[in-house]
Amino acid sequence: MNICSVLLLVTALSIPFAALAENIPNLPESIGSAPALTRVDDVRTWDPENMYEHVNGEAELLKRYGATSLTFAAYENEAGDYFAIDILDMQEPINAYGLYRLYAGCDGTEYSFLEATVLADEYAPHALLGPYFFRFNVDISGDSGGGKQLVDDFLKNFISSLSDQPSLPSTLETLQQKALQPCEVNYHPEHVDYDLESGPGYTWTGPDGQTYSLAVLRSPDEAKRHAGLLKSRGLQTILVRNNAIIWQKADEKRSTAYMEEILKEVIDK
Repeated sequence: MNICSVLLLVTALSIPFAALAENIPNLPESIGSAPALTRVDDVRTWDPENMYEHVNGEAELLKRYGATSLTFAAYENEAGDYFAIDILDMQEPINAYGLYRLYAGCDGTEYSFLEATVLADEYAPHALLGPYFFRFNVDISGDSGGGKQLVDDFLKNFISSLSDQPSLPSTLETLQQKALQPCEVNYHPEHVDYDLESGPGYTWTGPDGQTYSLAVLRSPDEAKRHAGLLKSRGLQTILVRNNAIIWQKADEKRSTAYMEEILKEVIDK
């Protein structure tokens, strides 16, 4: 192989890695103290087509929620403490929120740290920050609060390297205020209800214990067509206002004041 062929081969091999490197966030070299944990090996990043190499059996779910990249880093110290993290770039904050809620559920304890929402767990915390979803793997000795300190330290460093993050949609805030619990509000990027194949939107439990679904469409005409499709599949409790539609799977044949109140607030915002 002549020198030109070698150079062409090296260039070709380096292109995908250079492209991936641009997506890697600015991760700290070390976190924590006494003793600090130092990053080991190189930061690795996968795209949607090859992230199965890192999360075999889970990649299709992550892609459905909009993941564009998955970055992994690990930290260790001489005391044997270990801290690893998966960072998923979900494109949009609402996609990251949907994935976070899927994993977090309503049983855990959450807290806010700077701009991030963190699910507190001694060994496997999760976090949400703008379009990013984080999964931590913590294995440390000593103080049980050490894992939280490491998570907070990592997030503090990560946040300091970011520009302003886009916010979640106001619709989500409205639903969290109207739901039985804020954590009851879930976002689905593909189907609000897989039985009805109703497209992206929200589901939640209302104060009455009933399950509701909401979709915000691109136009009033699209919302009307959507409502017609739901009715054709046997759904009866449907309410449309402008480009938003809300429904519940119940025996009742007309909308409730609760549904009307939510749609009004969603549209007015």
